[in-house]
Amino acid sequence: MKIPGILHRSEMADRGFPEAKRRRLQQQGQVRRLGPWYTTSKAPAELLPVLARGVRLTCVSAAEHHGLWAPLHEGIHAYRPRGLSPVEPDGADAAPELFMHGTSLRRWPDADPVADLPLALEHAARCLPVRDAAILFESAVHKKHLTLDQARRLVAALPRDLRAPLSRISGSAESGTETAVRWWLEGRQVGVTPQVWIPDVGRVDLKVGRNWIIECDSRQFHDNEDQYHRDRARDLQLRVMGYIVTRLTWEQVFLDWESTEKQLLTVLRRREHRRRLAA
Repeated sequence: MKIPGILHRSEMADRGFPEAKRRRLQQQGQVRRLGPWYTTSKAPAELLPVLARGVRLTCVSAAEHHGLWAPLHEGIHAYRPRGLSPVEPDGADAAPELFMHGTSLRRWPDADPVADLPLALEHAARCLPVRDAAILFESAVHKKHLTLDQARRLVAALPRDLRAPLSRISGSAESGTETAVRWWLEGRQVGVTPQVWIPDVGRVDLKVGRNWIIECDSRQFHDNEDQYHRDRARDLQLRVMGYIVTRLTWEQVFLDWESTEKQLLTVLRRREHRRRLAA
């Protein structure tokens, strides 16, 4: 993946930076060299310490640069071809903790500082919990970076122990929160249908059983007052029609899941979601 403000030395001449011009820009401080990379002020600051260590972003760290919904994670996920070792951090270029991905690659696949999406997803499938990897795959489909068929082909190429749990990725999810909740319900063998159209209401995120609607809020809508009022009007209409409505926030799913899970299990044990809607 190309990143603004970062060029590999092999690209400099083709991008209009012959040797003489590159040296002049370096002397003027407009271009900085980091190993095989030349960077300008447009380069993302968080990438510079990574490149200085001779590695490149992959997995969930690369997914963020591809614009995907990214689950919470620690440190920076990076990779390198087999046989190469990261450069020890030095002063200002000291990077946060690196989570290195093992790879069978004997050389870099391209001249990009961030792994392309298929490679990043492959690394994610081998690294992350299944739910978090599924969030990345489904986000890539929703944002039209991949078709569902392409995503499924990537999954099909994984080892069986990774392929089987990811085989139920869907193209219907509209947020990482929705993927996480649906994945949990399906894992408990609970009947759940995503993106159901209900007359006079519109599309709802998840329909559980016959009459339980779960709406999964995205962080980006927390401060949207108009969205807030529309959501509450929809919830009331659903309640009038006989549905049970639960609205889960991003924080409930990703920051306070232990408590949220217990409460959802309590609702499931009551089996209220299996009741027929009143005529």
